[in-house]
Amino acid sequence: MNPNRFKWFYLIGFFTILLLPLLNLPPSFSPPDWGKTIPFRIIFSIILFVFAYQLLFKQPKDILEKLAFLKKNHIAWALVSLFGIFLLATIFSLDPHFSLWGSPYRSGGFVNFGLYITFAILSFLLIQKKDWQKLWDFSILVGVLVSIVALFQQFGIFKEVFVYLSSRPPSTIGITTALAIYLLLLSFITLGFAIKTPLKKWFYIKKPAYFLSFILFILVSIFITQARSAYIGLGIGFIFFFFFYPIKFFSKKSIIVKSIIAVLLILVGFTTYCVNTQKELPNIIKESKFLSRSANRLSIEEALTDPRISGWPIALNAVKARPVLGYGPENFSIGFDKFYNPEPATHLGDWWDRAHNIFMDISSQAGIPAFIIYLALFVILFLQMRKLKKEDKIIPHAIQATLLAYFTANIFSFDVFSTYLIFFLIVGYSLALSFKEENNEKPFPTTKYREMILSLLFIFLLFFVWQYNIKPFQINGQINTALYQAENKDYVGAVNRMEEILLRETIIDNYLRLQYISIIGQAIEKNPQDASILSPKAYEILKENIITRPYYTRNWMLLGTYTNHLIIQERETNPELANQLKEEADYYFQKANKLSPGRQEILVEWIKTDFYRGEYIKAKEKAQECINLNPKFKDCYWQMALSNIYLKNNEEAEEYLETTRKMYNYTTSEIYLLELVNACIDGEDYQTLAETYQSLIKINPEEIKYRSSLAVCYMLLGDNEKAREEAMKVLELSPESKDEVEEFLKGLN
Repeated sequence: MNPNRFKWFYLIGFFTILLLPLLNLPPSFSPPDWGKTIPFRIIFSIILFVFAYQLLFKQPKDILEKLAFLKKNHIAWALVSLFGIFLLATIFSLDPHFSLWGSPYRSGGFVNFGLYITFAILSFLLIQKKDWQKLWDFSILVGVLVSIVALFQQFGIFKEVFVYLSSRPPSTIGITTALAIYLLLLSFITLGFAIKTPLKKWFYIKKPAYFLSFILFILVSIFITQARSAYIGLGIGFIFFFFFYPIKFFSKKSIIVKSIIAVLLILVGFTTYCVNTQKELPNIIKESKFLSRSANRLSIEEALTDPRISGWPIALNAVKARPVLGYGPENFSIGFDKFYNPEPATHLGDWWDRAHNIFMDISSQAGIPAFIIYLALFVILFLQMRKLKKEDKIIPHAIQATLLAYFTANIFSFDVFSTYLIFFLIVGYSLALSFKEENNEKPFPTTKYREMILSLLFIFLLFFVWQYNIKPFQINGQINTALYQAENKDYVGAVNRMEEILLRETIIDNYLRLQYISIIGQAIEKNPQDASILSPKAYEILKENIITRPYYTRNWMLLGTYTNHLIIQERETNPELANQLKEEADYYFQKANKLSPGRQEILVEWIKTDFYRGEYIKAKEKAQECINLNPKFKDCYWQMALSNIYLKNNEEAEEYLETTRKMYNYTTSEIYLLELVNACIDGEDYQTLAETYQSLIKINPEEIKYRSSLAVCYMLLGDNEKAREEAMKVLELSPESKDEVEEFLKGLN
C-alpha cells in the first residue's frame, strides 16, 4: 500500500465515522448511541490496525514527526492522563465489567471513552493539515442533515420515514438536549469558517453556505430543541466570541458588531424578565403550543423544578463518599442509589444513571482527580488557542468560544456518542493547528518479531470485532424485535424470541436479561393468568443478574418482587417451598435496602414479604418508615392500611384507606383491590371485604369468582338476602354452577 493509498484509506475511515451521527435505524441500530458506537468501534479498530502496520513496517516521516511533537505537547499529556485515570477507575471499579462495556442503553464504558481519546490523537497523526478542512466541511454537512431531520420531525414532514414529534424532537441523535449540544459544538467552528473563507471561494457559494449552516444550527438549538443547557452555553459562547473577538476594540466594525450583540442580549434579557414577572402571558402566546412551550423554557420557576436540581445534592454526597477513583465508569447509579433521598426529590426521576452535571458525572465515575484532569484539558486547549491567535485570529478564537459554550452546557447535561465525537475531533484539530514541522522525527522502535506482533494484532482485531461488536449487535437487534413484539401485545412471540437468544453469552448479558424481565412484567400485567409460567422464568433470570451485576439495586428489588409472586403460587400446594421462598425474598430485599436505603419502592415490596410471613408488626414499622421518607408516596399509606387490617386495627385501617383514596382512587385498580381482599380475609374484616368485592365486580362484572365470593361475604355478615341475590346472579352468569349455588342457598335457610 503506497502512501497515497494510506491517506485515502484513513480519510474514508474518518469520513465514515463522522457520518455516524446520522445513523438511527431501528431495530438493529437502536438505542441510537448503540447503533453509532458499534460501527465506530469496528471502523476505528481497523484504522488502528492499519496504523500499527504502517508504524511497524513503513515508519512514515510525517507520522514520526508528529509522534515526537506529542511527547512534549501539553494537550497530548492531558489526553494520556485522562485515559490513564479512567483506566485505573475501571480496574478498581465496583463493577469492572459494566465499567468496561456499559450497556446498549447509553453505550458508554471505558472501551468507548478510551477510543474517543485515541480518536483525537489518531486524527492528528493521520490527517494531513490540508485535509482537515474536508473533514470539517463534511461534519458541518452532517450537522445540516441532522438539523433537517429535526425540522421534519417537528413539522411532520415525511411522517412515514421520520417520526412526528411536535415537542422537542431529538433528530437522529436520540436525546433532545444532546442534539442541542451536538449543534452547539459545530456552531462557532462553522461561524469561524464563514468569517475566514474568502467570498469568491467555490464560486461565491462556500461563504454563504457556512453562514446559512450556522444560522440553521442556532435556530434548531434555540427554537426546536429548546434545551436550557444549550441556551446558557450558547449565551456564554456568543458573549466571548463577539465581545472578545480578536480585532481592534475601537474599530468601526468592532463597535457595530458589539452593539448589535449587546442589543440582542438586552432583548433576550427583557424577554426573560417579562416571562418571569407577568402573571398572565398574552393570548397569542398561550394559544400557540410552540410559543407557550418556549415561554416555559425561559421560566426561572420552571427551571428550579427541574429534576436534575433535586438530584445534584444526592450526586454530590455520592462523590464525597468515593472521591479518589469514584465508583467506576458507568457506575454513577451505585452512588446515586446509596444516597438517594426521596424527600427533596418530589420531581426527581426514580432511577438515575447520569448526574446531568459534568463535574459530578466524571467525579463519581473516576474520582475528583479525573475531573481536575478533564478541566485541565479544557484550560490547556483554551490557552493553546490563545497562543495561536497571533497567526490565525479566527479559528482558534472560534474553538475557544466552543470550549466555553460546551463546558457550560455540560454543567446541566451529559455527553453521548455524537457530542464526544465532535469534541474529540476539535481536540485533534487543535493538535493539528498547534503542530509545527521541526524535522526532529525519531524512528519508531521495532523488532524482528514485528510480523508476529502484527499477526497477533490481526487475530485480536478479528476477535474484538466479532466477540465484542458483531455478536452483541446481533443479539441487541433480536432484543429490539422482541420489545417491538411486546409493544404490539405479541407477548408469546416476544418471550419465545428472548428464550432463543438467552443462552448466547455476550457483553450485554445483563442488559438482555433486564429487557426480558421488562417483557415478562408487561405480559403478566396484561395477562395475570400467565404469572404462574412467567414468574419462575423471571426468578431464575434475576438470580443470574445479581451475580453478574451485584451492586445494581434494581436486580435485587426485582428478584425480591418475583420471589413474592412465587410465594403466592406455592403457598397452597407446596408450603415447604413457600417458606423457603419467604426467607429468600426477605434476604433479597435486605440487600436492595442496603444498596439504597431511601428507596420507598423497596420497602413497599418488602412489606408484602412480611405479610406472607405473618410478621404484621414489622410490616407496619416498615410502612411508617416509608411514610417518614416522603409523605407524598401513596403506596406507603396503602401498605399501612393493609398492615392495620392484618392487625385488626379497623379504625386505623379505615383512616389510611381514606388517605390513600384521596391520593389515588384504589377502587379502580384490580391489583390494589386483590391485595385488599387478602388482607381482609386474613384480618376477618368482612365489611371492607364486601365493599372490595363490589368494586372488583364494577371493574370486571363477568368474573364469576368475585360474585360468588361476595355472596359468601354477605353470608358471613348475616345478610342472607343480599347473599341470595348474588348467588342468583352467579347462577345466571354460570348455569353450570347450579349444584354449587343450590348447595349454598340451602346453607342460608
